[in-house]
Amino acid sequence: MRGLLVALLILGWIPVAAFKPYIGVLVWNWVSHMSPHSYTYNFSATFPFLVVVAGATVMGIVFSKEKNKIPGHPLIFMMLIYWLWIVITTITAFEPAYSQGKLIHMSKVMAFALISTMVMQSPSRLKGYVWVMIASFSFISVKGGVFTVLTGGAAHVQGAGGMMGDNNQLAMVLSMFLPLAMYIAQHPPLPLLKWPLIGAAFAVPISILGTQSRGGLAALAAVTFMLILKTNRKFTILFTIAIVGMAGFTFMPDAWKARMQSTETAATDDGSFRGRVSMWRFSASLADANPVQGGGFNIFYVRRAQELYMPSGFTPRAPHSIYFEVLAEHGYTGLTLFLTLIFSGWYTGGTQAKRYRAYEETKWIGDLCAALQLSFVGFAAGGLTVNIATLDVFYHMLGILVMSSVVGEKLLQRSLTEVKSKSIFDGTGSATEKWRPR
Repeated sequence: MRGLLVALLILGWIPVAAFKPYIGVLVWNWVSHMSPHSYTYNFSATFPFLVVVAGATVMGIVFSKEKNKIPGHPLIFMMLIYWLWIVITTITAFEPAYSQGKLIHMSKVMAFALISTMVMQSPSRLKGYVWVMIASFSFISVKGGVFTVLTGGAAHVQGAGGMMGDNNQLAMVLSMFLPLAMYIAQHPPLPLLKWPLIGAAFAVPISILGTQSRGGLAALAAVTFMLILKTNRKFTILFTIAIVGMAGFTFMPDAWKARMQSTETAATDDGSFRGRVSMWRFSASLADANPVQGGGFNIFYVRRAQELYMPSGFTPRAPHSIYFEVLAEHGYTGLTLFLTLIFSGWYTGGTQAKRYRAYEETKWIGDLCAALQLSFVGFAAGGLTVNIATLDVFYHMLGILVMSSVVGEKLLQRSLTEVKSKSIFDGTGSATEKWRPR
């Protein structure tokens, strides 16, 4: 019954998406990030819902009377340049057959991000897109948080399917989601949802602790540290973190505490860590021999590359780092483009936040951009120990920044009110209200 319900919920929107492509984008958004079909056990678990939704959405765009076009935003050009490079590295890969699957996946991720920026160019559509993404991750985090409390933290919170297939990946994504959870609590769709959304935001760090992921804990710490630096409510945030942290550390079992504390001796006693270091050495050696183009997607599983570059005495495994993953697969050129993309997202989030927080009518966009800037910190920190460089959430967040720019610039053409209330993400604000025509 669960599978039938999920199939009905998704497929029921297909006829609508064929005529209203923004509906297709919202459904696509929901299926991509929440993966509702991963919670089923019949045909729905393997049915290609995203392909069907994507087809209907593209058909709707083709026949739409709206003039949909890709915005000329710098982030769009950066994404296209990076995509073009990974196409080249796939063509020149050690084993192109090993690379093609990951290239197809990455192309789908990029396509959805670009299509979203084409279609979601109004305030209501942007809000809808963000709300659907937040609702999807809120479901996952609340589910994980409740599970952690009910089991006393003794059981792992496992992956949620899709690009969050294991606990490490899930922990990193939830660390990226935390700033958005705080954002939506500050800008709820309805006033009566404010306190439930605050509760959902508290569930995020609990769920991350429940994953028992050391990398996830590091990503959470990085996001929290940056939030403290940026917020104007430092005492409130520090007090809340102290209470939640103390309660969480007391509540979690001894096995969890031992695992988290094992990071101090990981370099000498942890076989898992030494295995990761061996793969980082593999990536560096391969990139030194192929500095421009690397070895192509999934080079870690190519026998010829293993024989040439794998340190002796170690078994090949996943690289467990987005940086070494990109370095080995796409060379120093690809790593440079990838790092530039992360920095560009972080920088754009900050500059757009400052620009749009100045006025009451665009303050919600400014706070959204500020939250996304913190999310990129979570991606950069969590990626140190997780090989998930093709994470769809990261590229879709870049797309949200582009949509925010398009919508924000349209709103700035109106008569606006200077902001008179401060944001949780920044100390900017004015005590007086002025009208300023644009």
